[in-house]
Order: sequence, then C-alpha cells, then structure tokens
Amino acid sequence: RWPNGFVSCEFPGALPLAPLNMAFGQQKGCEKRNFKRSSQGCRPSMGAGDTARYYCFCLIASRLPCPLRWVAVGWAALTQAFGMKNYPQLFLNTRKAGSFLGQHPWVLEKSIIDPTVPLEPGTIVDLMHPKGHWIGRGVYNPLSRIRVRLYQWQQSADLDEAWLRGQLENAVSMRDAWQQAHVALDAVRLVNSEGDGLSGLVIDKFANYLVVQFSAIAMQGWSNVIVEWLQQRFAPAAIFLRTDQKTAANEGTEDRDEVIGVVPDQPIELNEGGVRIQLDLASGQKTGYYLDQRANRTRAAYWVQPGPMLDVCSYLGGFSLAACRWGKPTNVIALDSSKRALEQAATNAALNEFTQITFEHADCFERLGQMQHSGEKFQTIVLDPPRMASNRGNVTAALRAYHRLNSLALELLVPGGILITCSCSGRVSREDFAGVLAAVASRQRRSVQILESLGADFDHPIATNCPESEYLKCFICRAK
Repeated sequence: RWPNGFVSCEFPGALPLAPLNMAFGQQKGCEKRNFKRSSQGCRPSMGAGDTARYYCFCLIASRLPCPLRWVAVGWAALTQAFGMKNYPQLFLNTRKAGSFLGQHPWVLEKSIIDPTVPLEPGTIVDLMHPKGHWIGRGVYNPLSRIRVRLYQWQQSADLDEAWLRGQLENAVSMRDAWQQAHVALDAVRLVNSEGDGLSGLVIDKFANYLVVQFSAIAMQGWSNVIVEWLQQRFAPAAIFLRTDQKTAANEGTEDRDEVIGVVPDQPIELNEGGVRIQLDLASGQKTGYYLDQRANRTRAAYWVQPGPMLDVCSYLGGFSLAACRWGKPTNVIALDSSKRALEQAATNAALNEFTQITFEHADCFERLGQMQHSGEKFQTIVLDPPRMASNRGNVTAALRAYHRLNSLALELLVPGGILITCSCSGRVSREDFAGVLAAVASRQRRSVQILESLGADFDHPIATNCPESEYLKCFICRAK
C-alpha cells in the first residue's frame, strides 16, 4: 500500500509486469545505495516519471468499482504479456553508470550488481541504469568475466531468431556488395564478431566451406539457427563449428570441434592476390587462415627490395609468398613454432615454384637472438606474432614483449631496411604500439619512419562502440 491509500499492484507469482511490478520492500545494503528490493533483486528507487505513471495508474484503478478495478489490472497484464517481452533486469553499479553512454557491448563482472536470484548462463537480460532507465539488451553469463554481451539497443525490439537472421544477412550483404564492386574472393570473413554486432561469433568462408568460431555462450545458444541459416544461404559442402579450449575455459563451457557435412579429404586451394595457397581446414589454427592480413600481405610485398628477407611467425607463409610474387627478395628465411604450419607453408612455396624460401622451426625470440649474435643482417623483416594481450591485465607484459621483439629485429635490419611489424592484440592501442617503436628507435639511436599504418581488411569492420575491435595494427617502417 502506497501513500494516500493507493493499492500496490504486485502479485506473488504473477506475470512480471513492468508498469505494475513496483512494490518494494527492503534489502540489506540496498538502502545505502538508494536501492530497494524487488522480485528481481536489488533495484533502484523509481524516478519521478515512473512514480508519476505508477500513481496515475493506481489512482485510476483504486477509484473504480472492484470488478472494474480487476478488469483494469487484467487489461494491463494482457497488454504487457502479448506486447514486448519482459526480461530479467540487471543493474549497473553507480561507479560504472556513465561507462555505457557509448553503448560498449561488453559488461564486465565489476560493472553490474549480481542478481539476487541466480540466472542460468545464456539468459537474455535487460541492462538498467541505477536511476532506472533502460540501456540495452544482451545475454548473461555468470561464468565469464564478460558478464553480459549487449546486442540490442532498441527497447521495443526483441532479441530473438528473427533479429539474429537479420544481423547475419546484413553482414553478408556488405561482403557481397564489396565483391560485386571489386573482385570475387576465394576466402572472405562473413561475420566479424563485434564489428558486425554479433559479439562472440566469427564466420569465415573458404571456397565452398564455412568455419564458425564461437567465443561466447551467447552465440552458442543460437548455433542451430546459425547453421540452418548458413545452409540455406550458401549450401556449403561442410560447416566446421569450433570453440577452442582457452575460450571455453573463459566462458565456462566445453571446447568444441565438430563438422556438419563432408570433410575435405585433402587441403583446399585458394588464390590470394595471384598467390596459390593450400590450407587444411581440419587442423588449421582458429578458422584456418588469417584473412585480416590479406590486403597487408600484398601491400607489404611492394616494399620488399633486393636482399635477404626474414619472416617471423610466418604461419602458412603468407607474407613470404606475397613477397616472392610481388617483391624482389633474393632469399627468405621463414620462422614459426608450428611444425605443421611450416610443412603446409613449404607445400605452398612449391605450389608457386618459389625456391628462395627456407622454412625453420624455432622459437622466434631465441632464433633472433642467435642471428644477432652471429651478425646476420636483412633488408626486410616481417614480424607477425600471435596475440599477446587477451585482457587489460596482460597489456604491460605484452608491450614489453613487443619491445623486445622489435628491438631484436631492428638490430638485424640494415640501414634503410624495411620493417613490417604487426600486433593483433586489441587491448594494445595503435598509439601504444607506435610508442613501442619510438622507444626501440630511441634506445638504439636509429631513426624509424612509419611509411604506412594499416589495419584489417574490409571484411573485418570496426565497431565504433568497441575500440577493441580495431585489434590489428600493421606498420610498414623504414629504419635509417
């Protein structure tokens, strides 16, 4: 019962009615943060607008005869039940209230107040401001450091299969439009996680095969819908579904590696900018090949002048192969820590009849140290290491590793040589990565020019509300 005798409109076990669910008790610790208790846990007090609307409804209902009063309440219940769905509400804590004005899709564990009633992983929830207004709609995972991944920014729109199909079609149509205007590609990224508004989902297309990588429980819950849509849209020979062990551990789920369809009995062949590449989808890293560097490999090749070249973390030999096709290296040494990748890279070199590439299995830091000790020098050096910072806590260590790697490379580079250095750590900003190069150059008393500052190719769009989606930095530099 409210002031002036207005009747409270919450019913135990009744429908979760947003305009009616306004009866609050008390909960320990809540009143200190201007919070009160509701059936969905700790909620902020109603703002002036909500209070006014509530009073108006209760005033009207309380003045009606008893039978009509219940008709009014029933009408409100039916309107709510058959209108917009009601989802559990999670509230930001007051210290993080201003952090989501830019609609960042990640809500970390320290940013929200945990629900008093446990919610299952994969539950769709509404994110609420401490003052009570709606922020966004997403998927909750209590087992992940990213507690909520937000996908919907319109309160009137549902987060359902129709929405998912619309997002997938929107992502694919952009790639189709680019290829129609430019050139058809043998391999293309169809969905790029946050860049396409589908956080936790990556889909790559290699010829007539699709590789789907799940990095969030939010997307795994829709895996059947995604597979069905892809089969209808592309009719692929096979669809690979993957969740690697590290991601599975972070999300509190099981790793996944299954195939729907017929697995190719031999590596498939692609043509990338005039370079023939074979890759084994059944055993490749992540989705099979790093398509984000597609344009950069060709771009960097034009800077490769006559002289020895060193390709560090070469994987399937993408930079080395492009350099031999479009550049002028006299010989190339390609290093990688994966024997399987090097074997496939050697096959790719033979496929293109490039005999000037030598592939070496080694730890990159140790091998560069040995080359420095023996006094080897190179005209061109490529550094394309794996991600070194998966979260903010690893950024400092990653910057130190980048400093060490680039310092070793710069000592091996002849004056006037070309350094192509990359970082795929989203937590390391472009400015920080450039700062590493500046520190290395200053320490070695050399002048380093950044000739080109590149990123991922067109099919890896960047979300303006998620700076981390600009993860790839590729600097083409000249060292005097």
